[in-house]
Amino acid sequence: MSQSRRTWLAGAIGLAAQLQAQDDEATWEKLSQTFPVDRTILNLNHAGIGTCPAPVVEAVDRLMRNGEKAAPGSIFSYGPKLEPIRTQLASMLGVNAEEIAITRNATESLQAILLGLPLRAGDEVLTTTLDYWAMLDALDQRRERDGVAVRKISIPVPCENLGEIVNRFEAAISKRTKLILISHPINLNGQLFPVRDICRMAHRRGVEVVVDAAQSFALTTHTMADLECDYLGTSLHKWLQAPKGTGMLYVKRDKISKVWPLFASGTTRPKDDIRKFELYGTWPETILGIQNAIEFHQALGSQRKEQRHRHLTNHWTSAVARIPGIRFHTSPQTSCGIACVELEGVNTTVLRNWLLEKRGILTMDITRRTKEFSGIRVSAGLSNTKEELDRFISALSDARKALRSV
Repeated sequence: MSQSRRTWLAGAIGLAAQLQAQDDEATWEKLSQTFPVDRTILNLNHAGIGTCPAPVVEAVDRLMRNGEKAAPGSIFSYGPKLEPIRTQLASMLGVNAEEIAITRNATESLQAILLGLPLRAGDEVLTTTLDYWAMLDALDQRRERDGVAVRKISIPVPCENLGEIVNRFEAAISKRTKLILISHPINLNGQLFPVRDICRMAHRRGVEVVVDAAQSFALTTHTMADLECDYLGTSLHKWLQAPKGTGMLYVKRDKISKVWPLFASGTTRPKDDIRKFELYGTWPETILGIQNAIEFHQALGSQRKEQRHRHLTNHWTSAVARIPGIRFHTSPQTSCGIACVELEGVNTTVLRNWLLEKRGILTMDITRRTKEFSGIRVSAGLSNTKEELDRFISALSDARKALRSV
C-alpha cells in the first residue's frame, strides 16, 4: 500500500470512528468532501452510477498512467493481482473465493448465467415485469433462439407484504420451470425482495434462482447466508463506489461447470474454474481500483453505510410527503436508499427535465422502462449532504407550482 493510501485510509478510519450516529452531520459532511464531485450538479441518481471517493479516482488515474508507461504485454500480468480482490469480495459476500468472478458490470455477470445455462426448448424461466431491461432482453433472446419459455409475473407497487411476492412466484411455478430471476431490489423503485424465502421455496420445487444484486451489494448488509441463491450478479461501480465498468459474478461451486461462459474459454480454463467467466479480452487497468473501493467500504462499515443511506432517504421522503399531490411507489419498510416518487398531474419526463435544467438536480425518469407506474427514481449517495437534499425538497415543491399549469 502506498503512503498516500495509508494516510487517506487512516483518515477515513478516524472519521468513521468519530461517527456516533447516522445523523452526525458534521462528520458525514467531512466524509462527503472525500468525493471529488461537481457540486453545481446535485446527483441523486447513485443507483445509476455511483460516485467514487478521491482515493479510488486517484488510483484509477495512477493505474492508467502506469499502464501507458509499462512494457508491452504487462497488462496480461494482472491475473495474479486480481486474486486478493477476489478474496475480499468473497469475504464480503460470505462465500468461497473460488465462487467469485470479476466482471465489468451486472449485465455481463447476469447474462453469463441467463445465456449460459443449458436450458432447452420448453424449459421455463420465471421473472417479473419490472426486472432490468437488459436481463429481460437476454431472456427474450433465449426464447427466440432456443424455445425457452419466459413468464413475467406482476407484483404490487409498492409492496409491504413480502409474503405476497413469494406466493405469486410459487403459484406461477410449473413442472417446466427451471429458473427464477429476481432483483434485490427492483432498480425502478428500490423494492427489496424476500430473496431467501423465494430461494427456499424454489429449491423445494427443484428450481434454481439467479439474483440481480446490482442495487443491493454494498448498500444493504447481507451475505449469501441471507440470500441462499444459486447465482448472483452485481455491478461494483454503484454502491461499492468502485471504478466504472467493474462487476462481480457469484456461481455456487457445484454449478460452475455446467454454465457456458459468454466468451469461449476453450482449454484456457477448466469448466469448473470460476475464472472462465473472466476471459473477455484485454482488461482495463482500472479494474485494480476495486481494492481501494473495498478499503473505503470497510473503513466506514457496511451497517454504518446502510444506516446512513436509510437516514438520507427518510430525510427527503418525510419532507416531500407533505407536498400536495405527492405519490410514492416505494415503501420505506421494504427498501433502502432508493425511492420512486410521482407528482400527480405533472408529466414525469417534464419533471425530470425541469429539475435538471432549472435546478441542476439529476434524477432518473423510470417511465421509459415500465408502463405500470410513473415517477422519478431518487437515490442519494454518501457524497450528498442533507443540505443538498433540502435543495431537492424545495425544488420539488416549486416544480409542483410551476408545472401543474403547463
